[in-house]
Amino acid sequence: MFGRMLRNDVSPATIASVRALVAGVPLGVWVLARHGWPRPLRPLLPSLIVLGFLGIFASQYLTYSALHLSFATNVIILNSASPLVTATLAVLTGLAAFSRGLFAGLVVSTVGAALVAMLGQGGGAGVHLDLGALLVIASMVTWGLYTLLVQRLSGVLPPLAITASAMLTGFPFVVAAVAVEQPLYLAIGPSAVAYALWNVAVRDLGAGYAMLFNNATPIFGMLLGGLVLHEPVTIVQILASTLIIAGILLAVRTVAPTPAPDAPRRGGPAA
Repeated sequence: MFGRMLRNDVSPATIASVRALVAGVPLGVWVLARHGWPRPLRPLLPSLIVLGFLGIFASQYLTYSALHLSFATNVIILNSASPLVTATLAVLTGLAAFSRGLFAGLVVSTVGAALVAMLGQGGGAGVHLDLGALLVIASMVTWGLYTLLVQRLSGVLPPLAITASAMLTGFPFVVAAVAVEQPLYLAIGPSAVAYALWNVAVRDLGAGYAMLFNNATPIFGMLLGGLVLHEPVTIVQILASTLIIAGILLAVRTVAPTPAPDAPRRGGPAA
C-alpha cells in the first residue's frame, strides 16, 4: 500500500534501503546486547549475505518496481501464488516432502492469481500482459528462496538475529541500487516487526506451512486498495481471491507444521 502511494516520489531502492537501515540498526544493537549472535559468526556470514540479498534487496526491489507498473491490489493478489513457488522450491531442495493435497490446493490459488495477472487491470475485458506481474513472479522466487534459507538458519540462530542479519547484510545492496537510481528521498516502511514475526513463524511452523498464510493478504489488499487508494475492485479480483482462499483452505487441511529441528527458543542464543 505505502509502496504504491510513494511510487512517484520515492524510488524502489530508496524505500528498501531506509527500511533496512531503520529496522536493521536497532535490531542489530538489541541482538548484540542480548548476545543473540553465535561465536564465531564467520561460518554463517556467506549464508547471511545471501539472505540479505534475497529478502531485503531482490524481493523488495522487484516488488516496489512492480508497484510502479501495476495496481497495488493486483500485486497483492498475484503475490498469493508465493506458497506454490515456495512449496515447489522446498520439494526441489529436499526441505519438504511432496504432498498431492498441498499442491492441489496451491494450484487452485495460483489459478486465481493468474486471473488477476491476465485480466485484473483490464477489468476482465481481455488479456492484458502486465510487466508488473512478471516482476512480482520474480519477487516470489526470491522470497521463496529467502524463506527456505530462514528455515535452515533457524536451527542455529534465533529469529531476531536472523532478521537483523538480513537487514544489515542486505543494506549494502540496496544502497548500491540507490546510487544507480539517482533520486534520494526518505521513506519508512514496516520492517522490523513484520520481518521478525515472519521469521518466528518460519521457525515454529516451517517455511512451507508459514507461506500458506500469505494468502490472507488479498482480503486486506482489496479492502485497503479500495478505501485508501480508491482503486476499483473488479469481479475478476473477487473471483481470484475466492479461488486463492479456497485453495489455501484445501492446502492447510493436508499440511502439518514442520518446525526447524533444535530451533533456539524465544530471544535466546543458539546452544
